[in-house]
Amino acid sequence: MKNTAYSLFGIEPKASPCDILKECKRKCAEWTFESVCDSLKESMSIEQAMVHSKKIYDTGNFYMKSSASILLDPSARQCYDAWLDVMNNPTPEKKALVKARILWFNQQNNVVKFSSKLIEQLGDDMTCNKSTRKRKRPTSLQPKCRICRDNFDFDSPYLVLHCHCTTRVGHIDCLNEFNNRVGKKCPVCRQQLLMRHQVSKYLFWNVREKFKFVV
Repeated sequence: MKNTAYSLFGIEPKASPCDILKECKRKCAEWTFESVCDSLKESMSIEQAMVHSKKIYDTGNFYMKSSASILLDPSARQCYDAWLDVMNNPTPEKKALVKARILWFNQQNNVVKFSSKLIEQLGDDMTCNKSTRKRKRPTSLQPKCRICRDNFDFDSPYLVLHCHCTTRVGHIDCLNEFNNRVGKKCPVCRQQLLMRHQVSKYLFWNVREKFKFVV
């Protein structure tokens, strides 16, 4: 994508936080009401420039400060980078994961929020989810492994992976493979996955809020 928050400030995606802060401050300082007026006067009459300058300045000011806020917040920047990657190299699986990640981020008590238009660009055609829903599985009262979706038994060895957004429970081999594949961090909330070999009542509580037990 050519038009990104990085290109807006003239920085590379791999730029350091210090470089990002420096360029964001510089660009935002250059965006003044006077500079907008002078620019508009080059392509229209003075009267027209005075009519449109306030709206253009306010819109641009909001856009620049919002973009800067995303790049200067480490968690928001990670979500934004993941979104850019999906836009450049889309797959149904990556779209579903990034959409869940951004929706979860927006639900947290963060100053930065991603717009609905950005989320809509990920679409609703989540092929990996649709194929899963189409599978007809026999009704069972047994818990299902979060990874392979087959039954497992609480009386047999099983594994629990807990993070800020959910609790994954299932076969030891399945969850170990998942844990290694995602680098021991939840692909949605990006928090370290806490491993347990049994369910504890304290597992359901987090320093911020209580979570559902999902199997």
